[in-house]
Amino acid sequence: MSNVVPVDTRPSLVTGNRPTAIVPTDMDSAYRLGKAICLAGMAPKGMDTPEKCMIAIMRGMEVGLTPFMALDKIAIVNGRPTIWGDGAIGLVRGSGLCEFIKERIEGTGDARMAVCEAKRRGEPDPIRRTFSVADAKKASLWGKQGPWQQYPERMLQMRARAFALRDGFADVLGGLYLREEIEDAQPMRDITPREEPPAPPPVAPIAAPKTEEPPVPEVQVDDRGGGIVALISAKLQAAESVEALNDIWDKHVTPIEGDLFPNDEDDLMSVFRKREAELA
Repeated sequence: MSNVVPVDTRPSLVTGNRPTAIVPTDMDSAYRLGKAICLAGMAPKGMDTPEKCMIAIMRGMEVGLTPFMALDKIAIVNGRPTIWGDGAIGLVRGSGLCEFIKERIEGTGDARMAVCEAKRRGEPDPIRRTFSVADAKKASLWGKQGPWQQYPERMLQMRARAFALRDGFADVLGGLYLREEIEDAQPMRDITPREEPPAPPPVAPIAAPKTEEPPVPEVQVDDRGGGIVALISAKLQAAESVEALNDIWDKHVTPIEGDLFPNDEDDLMSVFRKREAELA
């Protein structure tokens, strides 16, 4: 029987030190963390998929936020990642580049104005930005349903803060807009002129199909008769008077009497006599 005592190699808990956040080191780790958060039901509103959580974590880490801080402070507004106002001021104060941030409300009633002064270390003057009730009315925000009715001074403060921090500490915020600054903005419309498709070529009117008249059979005239006999016979039958009948005979039959077959001449004479009787 062995007397070997098993040794527990697992690290023991350390007390007395400030715990640090678990920070993903690659995209796969960020996705796994986002998936775990979604499965646990702890994802904030709007971060309901592992992919959204992963993007928020990665975007927050770019400006120095820990994963869970990023999920708390990063919000998607109109498809764009933004940061909450308190998250922005926390990043600026913690950057070591800020000497002070002073915020106040000046005036009363419709003359109220929020003022934010932020002093960057190494620069001679602080950055001063304001946002007034008049500005809110001009932007159609004053009296708008929601926080603008419930916390109007707070909303004025957030707008002034956004202008001051973004202008003075753009490098710290990494280009992030403050959520309170653009959450009321209308989604941007694409006003790029669209290229009109070329007009289709004019369509020629469809002509009605031509109805070809049947060709008139050509009369083959035989010097000895044949076709010429039929033609003269038709003229004789169409005569309107005895004088016309005689004229047709003199013009068409008499000159060719010597070339006609006897029976053809007899046929023409028969037509002549019949028509003559009809006209008498």
